[in-house]
Amino acid sequence: MNKLFSSITKFPIIVTNNAWNKMEDILKIKKYKGFIFSATSGGCNGFNYNLKVLDINKDKYNTYTTIKNNNVNILIEPISEIYLIGTTIDYVSEDFKNNIFENKFIFIPNKNIATSCGCGVSFNPKI
Repeated sequence: MNKLFSSITKFPIIVTNNAWNKMEDILKIKKYKGFIFSATSGGCNGFNYNLKVLDINKDKYNTYTTIKNNNVNILIEPISEIYLIGTTIDYVSEDFKNNIFENKFIFIPNKNIATSCGCGVSFNPKI
C-alpha cells in the first residue's frame, strides 16, 4: 500500500471478497487498470460514494493510497480519504427471495464515524 500523505496505519477501507471478485471480473473484461474510490459532494446526506474504473496508467496517481488484491488496485483519492475511512465496499447479487432486485456495489460506512441514508450511496461524516 502506498501511503505518501496518509497518517493512518492500516487500510482505510474494507473490501469484501465479493467486491474484490467482481472488480477482478470487470478488469478482465474491459482491460482497465483499476478503480478510483472517492467522495463527491451531493446526495441527501452531504456526500456521495464514487467508485469508477481507472483506464489510464495508474502511475499518474502516485499520491493516492492504493490497496491491492491479486490484480485489482483501488486508489483512494487523497482529499476524500479522511471521509472514506472505515467504509466497506461490498458487492451484492440479485436475489429475489431476499428482495435484492439488482446486482450492485454497496457502500457501508463505519457507523462510529459516518451516517448514511437509505439510498446507500450518500453519507455524512461525523467529523
